[in-house]
This record gives sequence, structure tokens and C-alpha cells, in this order.
Amino acid sequence: MGYGPILYVGGDEDDRYLVTEALEAIGSTSKVINFDNGQGLINYLDSSKERPFIILCDLYLPQMTGLELKEAINADEELKRRAIPFIFLSESVNPKDVDNAYMSLVQGFYVKAPTFEGLKSQLSAICQYWELATLPGERR
Repeated sequence: MGYGPILYVGGDEDDRYLVTEALEAIGSTSKVINFDNGQGLINYLDSSKERPFIILCDLYLPQMTGLELKEAINADEELKRRAIPFIFLSESVNPKDVDNAYMSLVQGFYVKAPTFEGLKSQLSAICQYWELATLPGERR
């Protein structure tokens, strides 16, 4: 496995560590770049022209929610055109959050597995799906 970097936005240092470790454990060769808030991710995307493989994002973040982050990406025509898969990976969720996420054109919403093995399984499925997907501007 390996494409552009995997961008993970999680407000908790332990979550960032576990997601990074789980991705390494499933054999992902994509660099994992962690952010503790949405503004950090937006700053990175604005300064980098590299196409990320995927964005994984917690719903609950400091400064702006994950949903606000997705809406900010959608509102920026240049970022929106990059068509970076955006997947929520959150520990707790209510049905209204899921509805709002899909209305913001998110590409997936997962309740984070409570075990490391479960997290590896989720991330493996997510990565395998997006490895096979064709995105705008790609030729297969």
C-alpha cells in the first residue's frame, strides 16, 4: 500500500498514535501526517500541492468540528477540486451527526472500533477501497 500521505485529524494524542500504529501494522507505506485541529490541516493543504491519499478525521476537534472542517474544504473551490477522500473516524456519534456528515458530501463515516485489532480491520477496509477507486484526474 502506498500513495500520497494519509492525513489524520484527531484531537487526542493517543488517537493519533493508535491510528498511525494501526496503519503501519496493516502495511500502509503512505506517510501519516497528524494534525490536532482542522486549521492545521487546511494550512497544510493550502501549502502542499501533493495529493493526499485520504483524510481521516475525528468529528470532535478543538477550534472547529470535523464537520466544520469538511464544510470549509467544500467552500474552497481549489481544495474541493482536489477530490481528496474525506472519511470520519469518530469514537462517539449520534444519528444527526451522521446525517449532517453525509449532507456535507463526506465519503464515509465509521465509529472507531474499540480495539486495536478492530481499528486495523477498519483502516484496512478503508485503504483497500480507496486504492481501487478512480478519482478525478487519475488514469488507471
